[in-house]
Amino acid sequence: MDEKRKFWKVPRPLFALFLISRPLNSFLSGFAVVIGAIAAISESQLPLSQSQLIGIVLGYFATSLIAIGGYTINDVFDIEIDKINAPHRPLPSGLMTIGQAKGFSIVLFMIGVATPLLNIYENYVINLQASFIALVGGLLLYLYAIYFKRSGFTGNVMIGVLTAIPFIYGGFLTKSFKTMIFPVLFSFLIIVGREVIKDIEDVHGDQIKDVQSIALKYGVKPARNIGFLILLLLIIVDPLPIILSYYINPVFILIILTIDAIIIYCGYLCFNRSEEEIIKNSTLSKKMLKGCITLGVVGFLIEGVVKLISFYM
Repeated sequence: MDEKRKFWKVPRPLFALFLISRPLNSFLSGFAVVIGAIAAISESQLPLSQSQLIGIVLGYFATSLIAIGGYTINDVFDIEIDKINAPHRPLPSGLMTIGQAKGFSIVLFMIGVATPLLNIYENYVINLQASFIALVGGLLLYLYAIYFKRSGFTGNVMIGVLTAIPFIYGGFLTKSFKTMIFPVLFSFLIIVGREVIKDIEDVHGDQIKDVQSIALKYGVKPARNIGFLILLLLIIVDPLPIILSYYINPVFILIILTIDAIIIYCGYLCFNRSEEEIIKNSTLSKKMLKGCITLGVVGFLIEGVVKLISFYM
C-alpha cells in the first residue's frame, strides 16, 4: 500500500483520509436523497422551486459527508476485527491514529449537519428542520457503530431506519409528505426483512463474533418466521400506492409484482426445510432480496421521473 501511495505521490495524511472515507460509497449515499426526492414527488409539488432544488443539492452533500463520518467511526470500533480481516485499512496499518479518525469523523458530521443551513433561498425554519433530519441520521449512524452493530434485531431495525431516512429527507425537501411514506415503508421493511434472513446465513459465524441475532438467540426457524413475516407485511403494503392511484405507471406495477413474486419464491426456498437447508438457501434469498431492493428503487425513481417529464413536456 505504501508503494502505491508513493507511486501516486499522495501525502500520507491525505491518502489515509481518502481510504477511510470510502469516497465512492459515501458519495453514492448522497444520491439516496436525490432518489428519495424524485421517488416521493407528486404532481401537486411541481414545479420545484429554486429553494427546493438547492435543498436537494445540499442534501446530497450533507448525506455524503455524514456517510463518510459514519464509515470512519465504524472503522474506529472495528479496528480489532480489521487487524485480522483487513490489516491494510488505515487504522490497523498505522496510516491514521484512532484520535485522528474520531476527529475527522466529528468534523465531517458537524459540517454535514450544518450544510442544509446554507440554503439562503429557503425559510430558516425549513433549513433548521432539514438540519435536524441530518442530525438524527448522523446520531443513529454513531449509535449503530458504537452500540447496536452486534445487537441482533435492534441492529437490523437500525439499518432499516438509516436506509429510510434519505427517503424521508428527500420527501421533506420536495414537501411530498403524503407520497414519501411509500418509499420509506418499502425501504424499511425490505431492509429489515433481508437483514434477519442474512443473520440466518451468518448464524455460525455470529457464534464466534457474539452477535445476538434472532437466529442465534432463538433458532434458525423462528428467525425465518420473523423475517418472512416482515416481508409478508411488505407484500401487503407495496400495492397501496397503486390502489390509491399515487403511482400508476405500468413499469412500476410490473416491478412491484416482480418483487412480490421473488419474495414468495424466497419463502418457498426457506419453508418446509431442515435448518441446514434454510441456512444454505438463505444465501440465495439474501442475494435475491438485494436485487428486489434495487428493483424497488428503480421503480420509484422511474415513477418520479415520468411525473417530472409529463409535467415539463
